[in-house]
Amino acid sequence: MGYSIKLFIILIILSSMLLASPAGSTTLFEKLISILVSGALIFSLIKGYLTVNKIWKRRKNEEVANSISIVAAMLGFAVGFPFLLNSLIITNDYFSAAKSVIALFLAFVFTMIGTGYYVDNNRGVGFLTLLGKALNLERKESGDLISDMIRPKGAKKIIDILVKLAAIDDDVAKEEIDLIKEFADKWNIDIPYLQPGKPEQVTNLVELKELVQSYLDEGPDVDVAEGLVDLINMMAEADDEVTEEEAIAVAEFTGMIAHYVSLELGGELEMFEVNIVPQGDEQVQAVKELLPDLEDVADRGGRVFKVGKYFSEDYAEAVCAKYISLGLYSGTNKVVVDMSKEKK
Repeated sequence: MGYSIKLFIILIILSSMLLASPAGSTTLFEKLISILVSGALIFSLIKGYLTVNKIWKRRKNEEVANSISIVAAMLGFAVGFPFLLNSLIITNDYFSAAKSVIALFLAFVFTMIGTGYYVDNNRGVGFLTLLGKALNLERKESGDLISDMIRPKGAKKIIDILVKLAAIDDDVAKEEIDLIKEFADKWNIDIPYLQPGKPEQVTNLVELKELVQSYLDEGPDVDVAEGLVDLINMMAEADDEVTEEEAIAVAEFTGMIAHYVSLELGGELEMFEVNIVPQGDEQVQAVKELLPDLEDVADRGGRVFKVGKYFSEDYAEAVCAKYISLGLYSGTNKVVVDMSKEKK
């Protein structure tokens, strides 16, 4: 590396000496600028070499060829030629002319690699055919960056949530499919084939709740998260019939999103706490076997197992019903959660 630096310095000095004007015709500052320009030209040569060298050994790789924008490479010609002609004919600026030549050389190399000319599978295929294929591929992919920029964070999970929500009542409506496709197309996201009627797999409410929580854990923008509430409600009402399962899901997920927004913005939130109140030692043992990670606490003058806090009363009541069906006394009570403390 030290040898290379010394070589660069020597080349800069030699260039400045060769290109220097007669003594007294230029100021010290002008000579300094001339040296810097000479150095910049040499560094441009080195930069061009290193750029090509890095990709040249991979020129036969089809993925590498497809990763090069053929339009951007060809635009190098449109930019380079006018500047080259201007530098040679009008301004007589040979430094700029040399830079234009370097740029044209890079445009040529990247155009050839970008068309897949060096790819083994393309041997025998004409250059114009390869150019046409490369341009067609670029046309198809031209909107990818814009789509990634305009679609919201976690868009794929939003679509997954909508797909699973559509199947929660064991019946997927055409209106629900149309709504899912509308947003999937808008965000350029591939979705599985959907058809009206009974789904292949009925959505588990607990799994769907975990998916919603996973989406919120990614930290979406607050306004996008709030927009998901509208989407979920639109899905539930798409077929003009809101089933009990959909109503419970919508209520709970709306609460989850409200909780997330409250965490981000601060404030308080009402939640519904589910408690199991065992009636005797036998039920205490039963709860410990059913929920081994749950510890009982002293509350209301007795031993209480606090199952968890939920965002909707309907969802909390559904959880209670599950434990009541097992012969355990369970109930809910409303609690106010301070989000500023929760976030800490």
